[in-house]
Amino acid sequence: MRTSARLILAIALGAGNAALVNAQQPNSNVPAIGTSGDATSISSGNREDNASYNRLIGSTDVKKSKGEQKAARHSAVPATAADIKAGSPLRDVKGVSIGTIASIDSDGVVVDTGQTKIKVPLVAFGKDDQGLLLAITATKFNELVSKAQSH
Repeated sequence: MRTSARLILAIALGAGNAALVNAQQPNSNVPAIGTSGDATSISSGNREDNASYNRLIGSTDVKKSKGEQKAARHSAVPATAADIKAGSPLRDVKGVSIGTIASIDSDGVVVDTGQTKIKVPLVAFGKDDQGLLLAITATKFNELVSKAQSH
């Protein structure tokens, strides 16, 4: 069980890092507490920030062909306990199969890789339009499982 704790910690840290990567930068146009600002310039700055963000992530109002719409995938979001069900397939961030969900309890989720079963914390799971996933690659996951089993 001690080796499982190391794997759980490593995956949780990976999930936390993924959340940090997705965090937005604070708005530089908001005045500091205790000061007043010009509402027009703040609103204008917010519009500029939003436009820059939209350009950055590529979500413009450009019409896409039906083929492009079909190929587009929805972004991953954190999975909840209700999303995770025994027997559900599990993928990595690249879509590679990792295994299936064996069970879920208050301590975490048991993943059956076909070779072994290992407990993973709930916070490490995400979901997209294709199902459940982990915020790491299958290669990294397998390395962590091997390390956990060798200790």
